[in-house]
Amino acid sequence: MSLWTVSCRVRQGGLMQRLELDAGKLARPVLRGRGGSDASSLPDQALETKARFIAQVITGDNIARRAEDIGGQELSYAEVKAIASGNPAVLTLAETDAELQRLSLLKRNHLDEQYVARRSVRELPGTIAHLSERLSNLTTDEVTAATHAADPITIGNRTVSREDAYGILASRLESLPWTVQDVSRVPLGMYRGLRFGLVLHPHFPPDVYLDGATRRQTMLSREHQGARAILNAAERLASDYGSECARIQHDLSIAESQLRDYQARLGKPFLHDTVLSELATVRDQLKACLSTMNPDPASPECSISDILERIKIRW
Repeated sequence: MSLWTVSCRVRQGGLMQRLELDAGKLARPVLRGRGGSDASSLPDQALETKARFIAQVITGDNIARRAEDIGGQELSYAEVKAIASGNPAVLTLAETDAELQRLSLLKRNHLDEQYVARRSVRELPGTIAHLSERLSNLTTDEVTAATHAADPITIGNRTVSREDAYGILASRLESLPWTVQDVSRVPLGMYRGLRFGLVLHPHFPPDVYLDGATRRQTMLSREHQGARAILNAAERLASDYGSECARIQHDLSIAESQLRDYQARLGKPFLHDTVLSELATVRDQLKACLSTMNPDPASPECSISDILERIKIRW
């Protein structure tokens, strides 16, 4: 990339200095001293805006539902001249802008939290009701499986022992259509007081299910789909009601705790709203004063010293 320089002369401390825009440094304005040395960088607004916008998109810390445009931070000619002349009001303006951006981000986060709270308060009661019903049904089936743990197995209309069940179930499986066009449910019999059978899928291995007050199922492997694999899967389901009940109870406790937390947050105002509004008003007044080429010291709207004092008191 070829280097080019656009310069203008500004006065600082009684000495003429040169403000350059150097394309070789990504259009970063620099303040040159006598002889072009001792350069001091000014804020690179383009790079700063770009970096912050990219950070909004790619970082996982951003919880906002939309990416905010943070443009509009370009310096005016009067502000550049004030920086070059060492005006302390511009530093205060930059600090005020940074504080306003921080407060604005906090307010957006607060609005997002309120949105999530309203949605969760609306949806969580249904989730809690569903989990409570499933926990009750699983508990009922757990009692049934434990009560009938020693019962023989029923295949179709025949009640047989486990040793005989393998052969009878294998004969029953030979008549099944293992290739199906749609999901099909095939009842096989009773296991430990619960109905069991297969769910056949067009493109996946079949599932073994247990039916009682609620249904539980597990998928068979592609390599093992015989009678022994089916009965072993049914036994795993029947023996696993305790851990499933514990998992549902844990999820239910979390959902109830979340509902209480969101209900407590719902409707809370943003604590710094007044400070944000007042600081924005004073910042705008200071920016207007800095943008005025020849401010009138007697004007109450453009007394920079008074504005700076108000910012120090309020912030």
